[in-house]
Amino acid sequence: MIAHVLRFSFKDGTSEEDFTAAMEAFRKAARAATVSFAVVGSYSGNPADGYTHSAIFGLADLEALERFMYEPAHREADFIVHPHMATFDGFDVSDEYDPDLEAKVMAIRRRRIAADPELAALLSG
Repeated sequence: MIAHVLRFSFKDGTSEEDFTAAMEAFRKAARAATVSFAVVGSYSGNPADGYTHSAIFGLADLEALERFMYEPAHREADFIVHPHMATFDGFDVSDEYDPDLEAKVMAIRRRRIAADPELAALLSG
């Protein structure tokens, strides 16, 4: 099992409508067939971290993580969410030991971004 964890906060001045749309976009992505479980809501970590919200997507394995990266709802969420993010961080946790996990996850992310120039432009800005 892989937990794909996102932590984020919204820009000052984000409207209630944009906030609601962003949170719903995360929830829609959470309903993708590749997702085993998800939690979308408030971040309760150290306030000094600067994050206010979080989303966690449980995925069966690396193959499911890669399929999730290409889910239409995931791409849609990127374009709804990222313009309103003040801070954004993501990491993955696995319950199976794999010393190459980080490299494998980064390769999945690189392939996704390389295959979608519009997404690459969004994420680089």
